[in-house]
Amino acid sequence: MFRENLEKDIKDSVTNLVRLVEKECWNKLSANFSFILSDFNEFKGENFFELAKSKVEINNKKIPQRLETVIETLRTEYSDLHDIVLYIFKANKSETIIEIEYFRKSNLDDDYLEGIKNNPTMFHSKIAMPPYWKNGKKIDVNWHFGGLRHRMNLFVYNFNNRKTI
Repeated sequence: MFRENLEKDIKDSVTNLVRLVEKECWNKLSANFSFILSDFNEFKGENFFELAKSKVEINNKKIPQRLETVIETLRTEYSDLHDIVLYIFKANKSETIIEIEYFRKSNLDDDYLEGIKNNPTMFHSKIAMPPYWKNGKKIDVNWHFGGLRHRMNLFVYNFNNRKTI
């Protein structure tokens, strides 16, 4: 997983992400992929919900790009990249927008950086799961945008998991 293999690694990660979505989500993805880049540190939040809201607000303002453009940007930053994670940001019938989130080595603690500074960049494909997700139950890949189904599922989840005094 070196700079020369970056395009192959990203394409392999996209393939893995599509397989993951097919397994865990009921949505059909468009093969028309576009991409947005995100630095892990650009999102702020005290908890999972605030972080998810921050990601949606910031990423909604980004203009999706072609894979070639994103790869060129990542190549210039590659020596400082510790981790690259691919997520589905938004999926509809005409387009699938994939978020490529990266974590920089320069943002790591000095002690940890010393141990991993010569390691190659890691690649992951992930789906953010809502709190009401149950193993084996397919979800809406766009749940983080809210909507009636998400609010209903969250209400039922909170109702079933309320704490009694």
